[in-house]
Amino acid sequence: MKENTIEKLESNDCCGCSACYQRCPKNAIVMVENNEGFLYPKIDKSKCVNCGLCVKSCPQLNKTIEKKEKFPKAYAVYNKNNGELLESSSGGMFSVIANAVLEKSGVVIGASYDRDNNVKHVCIDNKKDLYKLRGSKYVQSDINETYKLAEENLNQGKLVLFTGTPCQVAGIKSFLGKDYDNLILVDIVCHGVPNQKLFRKYLNWLGNKYNSEVISYNFRSKEKRGWGLTAKVVFKNGNIKYISSDNDPYYNNFLECKTYRRSCYQCHYTSFTRESDITLADYWGILSVHPEFYSEKGVSLILVNSEKGNKIFNDISDNINYIETDIEKAARKNINLKRPSEKPEIRENIYNGIQKKDDIAFINENLKIEFDLKKKIKSMVPYQVKLMIKNIRRKK
Repeated sequence: MKENTIEKLESNDCCGCSACYQRCPKNAIVMVENNEGFLYPKIDKSKCVNCGLCVKSCPQLNKTIEKKEKFPKAYAVYNKNNGELLESSSGGMFSVIANAVLEKSGVVIGASYDRDNNVKHVCIDNKKDLYKLRGSKYVQSDINETYKLAEENLNQGKLVLFTGTPCQVAGIKSFLGKDYDNLILVDIVCHGVPNQKLFRKYLNWLGNKYNSEVISYNFRSKEKRGWGLTAKVVFKNGNIKYISSDNDPYYNNFLECKTYRRSCYQCHYTSFTRESDITLADYWGILSVHPEFYSEKGVSLILVNSEKGNKIFNDISDNINYIETDIEKAARKNINLKRPSEKPEIRENIYNGIQKKDDIAFINENLKIEFDLKKKIKSMVPYQVKLMIKNIRRKK
């Protein structure tokens, strides 16, 4: 049976996309937490009929990626709508694409926080709900049954925009098994993903530190320091904290690649050849490549990966500021366009005890960061100022 079921996929290769779970006709597969808190498929042998659909729907076992001539095309871009730009993590491009889909009575599927700050994929059909899907969420989103939901809407003839990590985009492609003219796929340049259990422990740790429950968390707020890596945390007692990534246990360990799912370190999707129609990223290093185009409010890097993506880009071009860029230069500060993140030695033990240890003790013991005065001072300098200093040094 193993050769014709998802069990043939080694656990270190499973990306957790849930395509197998959603495609199983007998509901024989459930997604369950492993000892580290990541979701993996588990088969109920009493229900399994050995049909092999789980294997056929797995993106890790069935490569759906194809290199296309003339693509990708790379652009530096930012949204002309100042309000949307400020509410976005970088250049506000997701909002522009999503608005175009919603204006055609389509639906948009992407990652959102629920009331308990769990990150889950949801489907929206109204612009008033678009805020839920904006912004970076450095947690592996629970896909739920949104591949099925996308399929239903596609078969009804609706325009569907699905956005997620590259493996989630590969997951929906493999799940569907065919292309749809009314499906738009947008992925992000992804470092790797921690899990929801770790994020929950961290939020409880923050609540204990500041004596109030966390009610909302934004990884990439621009309110205090502009475009960069500053989190905004709102507490139940009304307090608001702006936290630099450099001196925060969850954020710092994420950026140092210590907390990712095991499959992330051997990711199949870190290349210029993408599964999606459009790829979105921060254009880190924009000042060294296009100093005249830099905006302290954020600049996106866009890769147009297909004819469909090219049409979308042309359709939204009146709503954006953009210039063409060199993809090799853009990749200098976006290494995951070329290779997976490297696994630090500490990753082998960083999740030890997550199922048993008290939340506060776990974060203090497992996500320790050494105090670094240089880092502390650096964290107080706005990102755009850092970029300007680098630019001045380069010109000397």
